[in-house]
Amino acid sequence: MKKITLLIGLFLLSACTIKASFIPERGYLNDAAVGTPYYSQINTFGGLALSHDIYGRQVIMGDIYPDNIGLHIQYCDEREINNCLQIRGVPRKSGIAKVRVRGILAGGLFFKGSEFDKTYIITIKDSKDLPST
Repeated sequence: MKKITLLIGLFLLSACTIKASFIPERGYLNDAAVGTPYYSQINTFGGLALSHDIYGRQVIMGDIYPDNIGLHIQYCDEREINNCLQIRGVPRKSGIAKVRVRGILAGGLFFKGSEFDKTYIITIKDSKDLPST
């Protein structure tokens, strides 16, 4: 009877799916200003975050649209597998930038992997719209 209970417990644990959480949690990042250096960071939690292209090659787990706005996305350090992204650059024009973070959380012995997809908004203000100091 103990073996059956143990097997049922292991089966139930193996059916659990991990879920990604993010910092920041909200769907927007700090505002930016045209011509001013920008930096923001996104951290993914819940497991090992991976992202691959259609050919199975490891790729960065995010992108920015529009791609010509002056911001770019990179990992926080040089490790190939990374749960931390940085958004950097100097915005060239005002408007709205969308940062999409997507990939999978790798599963394991007791947990099933799962996909994640989160979009953040960055409002880029024109320098004339900023309060003078």
